[in-house]
Amino acid sequence: MAKLKDLSPHSVGFFAFKPRPEKAALMRTAAAVFFRAGWQTVAVPVLKPMLGREAQGYASAQNLAQRSSLLVSLGGDGTLLGAARLAAPLGKPVLGINLGGLGFVTALGPLDLDERLEALLKGTCRVEERRLVRATLLRRGRQVAVLDALNDLALARRGAGRLAVMDASVNGRFLASFRADGLILSSPTGSTAYALSVGGPVVDPGSPVLLLTLVAPHTLGNRPLILRENAVLDLDLPDGGMELAADGKSIVQLRAGDKVRLQRSPFQVGLVYTPDHDPWAVLRDKMGWQGIVPALGGRRA
Repeated sequence: MAKLKDLSPHSVGFFAFKPRPEKAALMRTAAAVFFRAGWQTVAVPVLKPMLGREAQGYASAQNLAQRSSLLVSLGGDGTLLGAARLAAPLGKPVLGINLGGLGFVTALGPLDLDERLEALLKGTCRVEERRLVRATLLRRGRQVAVLDALNDLALARRGAGRLAVMDASVNGRFLASFRADGLILSSPTGSTAYALSVGGPVVDPGSPVLLLTLVAPHTLGNRPLILRENAVLDLDLPDGGMELAADGKSIVQLRAGDKVRLQRSPFQVGLVYTPDHDPWAVLRDKMGWQGIVPALGGRRA
């Protein structure tokens, strides 16, 4: 167990992609709890209409990560992913407060937010280290882009038309020539994201693996693959007409002849959770799985 109060300096950065006026009261509550605990509060400019004086300063997203010992994401899972990409290269932990929809990876929700946040600041917390995944784009032998993602890296064809062709090798050995609408390389954290919607497996977020899932493959024999976390997947794209996205945000257009290398990133990020956080309970709730029903005497529904 760790303690947030041991972080130095006591500076918290509030991160969001967009203003959410309907959630302003919750945002101010979160900022006020940190302020009362003696933390310096900083936020991205987009939050100024919501936080006002509850934030003592405002900074760009990159400067926010540099100035803060802890990043707090105010939004849904997508907001936390953005905060994680900023925090990981700097070794800063991230606390996710869910003001959005699913909230698979966030730590706290709106219910009793002030009390739960105060308890977290005064007591202990769990910090789960999550490894990111990386895509390197090579064009005519030259590196032109490097993208890191906490959830997944996705290659997808642009628009309607013929299937995308991807010649894949793992650790230098030819694997297959895939024909599909796209391909997803996920971290264990991202197994409940895009890959899940196209039939990928659910994986314990602490597992030392990478997940390879095709989107609408042309051949029924193509199935999701689980690779060792040190595997290197090289893709040759003879036809182009595709795009590469990291966590659905950073998008790069791909051309015929491009090569994409997918692998584990050198970065990891610490996600902050309450001491009693149960990822299986979260999964059971979000997925609508049935559990023990006390009213039925302990029998399963």
